[in-house]
Amino acid sequence: MRRYCSVLGLAARCTFWKVLAATMVSCGAEAALFLTTLARWGPERNPMSLEGLLFHSRVFLCFGPGLVLVCALLALWEGTGSGSQTGYTVRRLRVGERALSLLWGGYGTLCLLFYWAAHLGTVLALCAAAAPHLSERAASPLALFLACWRSPYLHALLPLKDVWLWGRNLLLCAALGLGTAAFSHERRHGHRAWGWIPLALGAALLFPLPMGAFPFQGLDPAFLPYLETEVEVYTGSGSPVPGLMAFLLTGGSAAVLINAALMICGREPLYEN
Repeated sequence: MRRYCSVLGLAARCTFWKVLAATMVSCGAEAALFLTTLARWGPERNPMSLEGLLFHSRVFLCFGPGLVLVCALLALWEGTGSGSQTGYTVRRLRVGERALSLLWGGYGTLCLLFYWAAHLGTVLALCAAAAPHLSERAASPLALFLACWRSPYLHALLPLKDVWLWGRNLLLCAALGLGTAAFSHERRHGHRAWGWIPLALGAALLFPLPMGAFPFQGLDPAFLPYLETEVEVYTGSGSPVPGLMAFLLTGGSAAVLINAALMICGREPLYEN
C-alpha cells in the first residue's frame, strides 16, 4: 500500500501545482466577468435575477478552456520516460505498468473533481456576494435555489435532485481521468490514445445542461409554479437539442472510459512489478 501511495504522491508533486494554477486562473476569470457585469449598475440594485447575471456575464465560457487545459496537463505528463528521475523512482518502487496507469487515472479523476468543486464554490460565492445587490423582486430566500434550476451552467455544477446529471458529471470526470492516463500509457508503447481530446472539447461546449434535459427524466411538476414562463427558456421545452447534448456527452464519456480501460489492461506491459 505504501508504494502505491508513493506513486500517487509522485504524480501529485509533478502536476498538482500546474492543475491548481490552471483552476485558479479559470475561476479568477469567472469572478472577473461576473463582478464586472454586477458593477455596471453602480450603487443601484441590479434588476436581473441570479440566473440572469450568470447568463449575461458569460461565466460559463471560462469553464471549458480551463477543463481542456487541465486534461492536457494530465495527459502530457508521461512520468516514466527512460532516463527520467520520475521513471527511475517508479521502477524502484516496483509498481507494475498497468497498476501505475490505473492509479494515475484515479489521480486524474480526483483532479477533475477538484476542478468541478472549485468552479462550484466560485459560482456559489459570487451568487452570495450578488444577493444584497439584487432588486426586491429578484432577492428572495429561494433565489439561489431557483437559479440552480433556471441556469443551465449552475444546474450542471449543482444538479440538486437531478440524479442523472450527477451521474453524467461523475462519469465525465472518470472518463477524462482514465483517458488522459491511457494517453500516457499508449505513448510509452509508441501509440496514441486520442479519445480524451474530443471528449474534453465536447465537455467544454456541452457541459451546461438545463433541467429536464434527459428525455426519460422530465420535469418535477412541483417546481413549475416557481419557474413560471422561464421553463421554456431554460429547459428548451419542445426542443430535442438538450436531450441530444445529454446523450452525446454521457455516451461519449462511457465509450472513452471503456476504451481507456481496455487499452491499459489489454496491452502487454513494458515492465512488471
